[in-house]
Amino acid sequence: MTVRNVIARNTAFNAAGRIWEAVINILLTAYIVPRLGLSAWGLWALVSVFTGYVALLDFGIGSGFAKYIAEHAARDEDEGVSSVVSTGLFIYVLLGIVIVAVGWPCVDPVIGLIGRLRPEAAQDPAAMHFIDDARFLVRWTLVLFAVSNCAAAFTAVQTGLQRMGITNALGVIASLIKAAAVVAFLETGHGIRGLLYANAIVLLAFAAGSVTAAFILAPNLRVSLRYIDRRTLAKLFAFGWRTQVSKLSNLVMFQTDKVIVGLVYRQFGLIGVYRIGEELASKMRQAPALLVSAIVPAASDLDARGDVERVRRLYILSSKYIAAITLPLVAFTAAAAGPIIRTWMGSVPDLDRAAWVFRILAVGYVANIIPGAGVGVALGMGRPDIQMKAGLIATVSNIVLTVALVLTLGFYGIPLGSALSTFLSCAWFMVAMRSVVGVGLADLLRRCIAWPMAACLPGLGVCMAGDWLSTGLVGRIPNGGIALSCAAIFGLSYLLVIRFTPFLDAFDAEFLEATLRLGRIPGFRAWTRRARRV
Repeated sequence: MTVRNVIARNTAFNAAGRIWEAVINILLTAYIVPRLGLSAWGLWALVSVFTGYVALLDFGIGSGFAKYIAEHAARDEDEGVSSVVSTGLFIYVLLGIVIVAVGWPCVDPVIGLIGRLRPEAAQDPAAMHFIDDARFLVRWTLVLFAVSNCAAAFTAVQTGLQRMGITNALGVIASLIKAAAVVAFLETGHGIRGLLYANAIVLLAFAAGSVTAAFILAPNLRVSLRYIDRRTLAKLFAFGWRTQVSKLSNLVMFQTDKVIVGLVYRQFGLIGVYRIGEELASKMRQAPALLVSAIVPAASDLDARGDVERVRRLYILSSKYIAAITLPLVAFTAAAAGPIIRTWMGSVPDLDRAAWVFRILAVGYVANIIPGAGVGVALGMGRPDIQMKAGLIATVSNIVLTVALVLTLGFYGIPLGSALSTFLSCAWFMVAMRSVVGVGLADLLRRCIAWPMAACLPGLGVCMAGDWLSTGLVGRIPNGGIALSCAAIFGLSYLLVIRFTPFLDAFDAEFLEATLRLGRIPGFRAWTRRARRV
């Protein structure tokens, strides 16, 4: 099977899995928030931020699993694959024990911060129960984090061997288990703790499936102390610590905003409102971001074979297709944010504020998604330093801009600081990638971004008008009607305009028809007729 067929197949699997996961999570959020309330939802958001920062303690070792498994598999080095899995498992078991042992007694100071966000807790019995829930969630989240890390090396076998279909099948099963568990625990009165119980059940099921799949996919895989290798650990560490900067950057951009909302405004309800807008933007981001998930192992495979020209083509085509999906998706959702969020959340308070958070973050996420193909190629070629430096730029600029803008603009300065920092980081990354793949910023903008951006303009105007005219509209059904109408008009106008631009060529038409099998869609060949002549 050719590289493009492998990438297309894995991308299709990832698309199906991620879209399914996003839909399930969106539906669960609409179910959870009215039952728990915005304050409890804000607390759950802060617990997620805490988990993200704890994840930095692995020094990025796990980020290299898929890369080195792919490299060893390409050379038929079974012992190398066993060394990566065994070494990773040993390190994560040891790290998990240390994190739980040290972190458990340190939870009280963290809870003290939550208490300062709610100073009334000392006199209010309900608030005291809220603090007890926070303590319980943080402590047992540490345990779940430690257990989940131990499964990471086995899950990476599926990614390294480019068998994303299995990964996504396990993900679909896990999402169904999660939905059933969440509903069961909330309906039986377990409250916010029920969300943690549901996560525990999902983790155990997914871990068991990942371990089983790893041994089926790699029959010669052996997990043993004798395969623990210092050279393997050194490679994983050397690769991983640079990617940690990117992880820190993502935490600062996508998670820490909620902490800032809490520290500045001291309202868990407002954190919950911010989380609604941020979560919808995050789910919107997942759809195009999943296109890059198959690039790292493919680039690693090509790099191991020394095929520089095909790596370069992989970078251009991946960036092109990501832009073709990302730009219209962001333009539509940002322009029609009002009816979309009202359809999703119903009568939850303060949705207008959540909609503006979503709009700002969605636009910022464009600059986070577009470089995704380049990140995958750079990691696959063993150049995590490019991503590391871009992450440093994003982190520093985010902190500076967020502090400055929240002081001058107030609440909306928080998402705006995050959005602006992603554009600064994106511009630097695209310039830096020229030294890696020989494609400059101007060439990338011309070939991959300019035409999809132009094709978005007609639909953007229609959706903005629909959003403005539906302001104050109540009810899921009428808002859903507005959102679907805007989506139909935007989609048709985008496809019509892009057809008459030079964005697609004969290679794209053949790839979309033969490899992705879109030729079975009625009217597809007529839509690509012009591209076949380019």
